[in-house]
Amino acid sequence: MLNERSSEQPTANGLPASFFDVDGTLGSTNVVRAYLDFRQQGYSLLQRWAQATLFLPKVPYYIILDALSRERFCEVFFHSYAEVHKSDLERWASGAAQRYWHPRLFPEALLQLERHRAQGHRIVLVSGGIEPVLKPLAEMLAVDALIAAQPEVEDARLTGRLVDGPLSGKRKAEAMHRAGDSLGIDLEQSYAYADSYADREFLECVGHPVAVNPDRRLRKEAKRRGWSIRNWRHR
Repeated sequence: MLNERSSEQPTANGLPASFFDVDGTLGSTNVVRAYLDFRQQGYSLLQRWAQATLFLPKVPYYIILDALSRERFCEVFFHSYAEVHKSDLERWASGAAQRYWHPRLFPEALLQLERHRAQGHRIVLVSGGIEPVLKPLAEMLAVDALIAAQPEVEDARLTGRLVDGPLSGKRKAEAMHRAGDSLGIDLEQSYAYADSYADREFLECVGHPVAVNPDRRLRKEAKRRGWSIRNWRHR
């Protein structure tokens, strides 16, 4: 998704940009919480409780799987969307910006994003989450591009598979380079923000990597390589 915005004059190599991971970086969100919120739309409190009770036993398995392989976690977890009507997901998305996303965003993250925008930077969201879920956030923040996983759709229903596979690790970095070429971005002059060691290749793509609320391995890596570290929380 691309939105044209005015910006500062490009350098010889292109424009600077600021790339933001979403979950754990921009806010206290994750793909599991977003899925549960979608599944519980329109249900009574009792029905939501029943759904959560059925789903919660799976959470420890997802946590372990994610620790072992982010790519494998995405392959397994997004199968939860199999048979979901695309129109139902779009209906959830229509009200998600203010109801789901806004309360969970870190104020300091939003301030930093606006500082970069004021400097004329392109603003790009990069996430392994699926595009229909992230689109309301991208529109609310008026970003220049959204890089996200694409769910496969057949006969107006999601299949549970991802077009071109999970957007994680090297694939995330490769997608970032493609977006850089498309938008005319100078990655060496750009910034990237992420919270997970799984995003180290993503951070390596830019001249100014920033570890936000880093997990233990990313904090260690950031200290070793002299990357900036930020701690963003809800006030």
